[in-house]
Amino acid sequence: MGVAVAEKPEVAEEKDKRRERLLKLLTYEVVDGRPIYYRGYKDVLEGKKQPEEVMGASFFHADLVGALVWFLRDRLGGKYRVVAGELGYLIEGGWRNLDVAVFRYEDVKDKLESENYIDVPPVLVVEINVRAEVESEMEYVLRKSGDLLNSGVERVVWIFTGPRKVMVFERGKGGLILDWEDEIPLVEGLGLRLPDLLKRP
Repeated sequence: MGVAVAEKPEVAEEKDKRRERLLKLLTYEVVDGRPIYYRGYKDVLEGKKQPEEVMGASFFHADLVGALVWFLRDRLGGKYRVVAGELGYLIEGGWRNLDVAVFRYEDVKDKLESENYIDVPPVLVVEINVRAEVESEMEYVLRKSGDLLNSGVERVVWIFTGPRKVMVFERGKGGLILDWEDEIPLVEGLGLRLPDLLKRP
């Protein structure tokens, strides 16, 4: 019969520190003071995956973000600032990550070289899929959209690449579910059809 051997205190302490460092790295968002982690974070903690494997985006996701930024910058001109890449946006009780955000240039012209998360509400937020480890994707989408709209964001668009569906939430109005081929309302009457965007070279 084997005898259990207790870990040395310094070994256990180092493991705890490593776990805390990983959890900090794998924090996707903070809501109500509580962290929400990247989907698959438990595999990293168990040593089955590297952090980059769960934090990195797919090619489709990254290409769609790039195409959206190109389209918005091309159509909106200098009146707006279009940013992308998991922008940290401060909300009450934490922060949210934004895939694509459109700001009025006048609202952010003094923050263009800031190294901090931003607290100015965008006019438009576009999110692609849910990349957080959550029990209910729909509950997450509704809560995040509500947080953004309540903070001053005017419109939130969710693009779901698996089921090929789009959801649109606008402050003071109800939600809208669109098919992949439908025109998505963006900013100032500007609309976009995803198949047209994705066909471009």
